[in-house]
Amino acid sequence: MTLTDVLYKDLIKIPLVGTTKKAIIEELVTTLTTSRKLPNKDEILSAVLEREELGSTGLADGIAIPHAKTNAVEHIYLVVGVAPEPVEFEALDGEPCSYFFLVLAPMNESSAHIEILSSIARTTSSPSFKRLLKASRNVDEVYSLFID
Repeated sequence: MTLTDVLYKDLIKIPLVGTTKKAIIEELVTTLTTSRKLPNKDEILSAVLEREELGSTGLADGIAIPHAKTNAVEHIYLVVGVAPEPVEFEALDGEPCSYFFLVLAPMNESSAHIEILSSIARTTSSPSFKRLLKASRNVDEVYSLFID
């Protein structure tokens, strides 16, 4: 499974308006539950926040990958968000984050969940990709970046 298998324009939010870690996570979850008409927003949000309590999913270089496995979803979902100003996310490098990749998977999709997380980490490790992502100004530009 690759990023392009789960990337949809309606699940890209640019710009994010949240200014705190919790607000960003809530905004990403709301983007998903609204777009896909999922009735269990609170359950999904709780799963992501519980996972975040185990350790921050803020990586480095402005990238965060909040994620969770939960039976509140039936499919793997990816929500991409770009914040206009960096947000403190307790990242491993101590720097704030601007690029967020929310990954949700059902409990029985562990291997696909790991594949998506690995794919995000690989893709975002490219300096040229990060430069292009930073220059993206709308959903179409972000989507094209991944598809191209």
